[in-house]
Amino acid sequence: MYNLLKGKKGIIFGALDNKSIAWKVAERAHEEGATFVLTNAPIAMRMGKINELAEKIGAEIVPADATSVDDLTNLYEKSIEILGGKMDFVLHSIGMSINVRKGKHYTDQNYAWTQKGTDVSAMSFHKVMQTLYKADAMNEWGSIVALTYMAAQRVFPDYNDMADNKAYLESIARSFGYFFGRDKKVRVNTIS
Repeated sequence: MYNLLKGKKGIIFGALDNKSIAWKVAERAHEEGATFVLTNAPIAMRMGKINELAEKIGAEIVPADATSVDDLTNLYEKSIEILGGKMDFVLHSIGMSINVRKGKHYTDQNYAWTQKGTDVSAMSFHKVMQTLYKADAMNEWGSIVALTYMAAQRVFPDYNDMADNKAYLESIARSFGYFFGRDKKVRVNTIS
């Protein structure tokens, strides 16, 4: 422990259980001195163990569906109140493909499921940032990070429509990153 994040405040999206990357990030961020709010979609919260993590690290939970601008607006308002100020970091660790879950092959997608997956896995990142941007909820020199996967650039046939979603997510990071950097001095990155 080096207290690298002492005094830093943020939001971590997507800690479902102890196998999720967001869960591990939350544990390490806590160990390094950060304070943050945990969030996930209400349906995911019922399936996961986020309450255990919150209790273990002393974080509050604010449920939010990242595809809902109203939920995100509420999340930021409550987070600023809980944390006593704007965010220094936000982690978007969100992804879902119904086609993958239901075993639909890439060449035989159910497009309604594809659209839902794109909204959850990629468009939600735009919604997260647009809502943060409009609310001016990030501190200067803050950082917004989304998890991606190298299938956004290379063919991984079994990754299915998630590869398309991650490519779109990376494009959103570049495009919105330009505006966040120019206007708010906030970094936007993806990591695989």
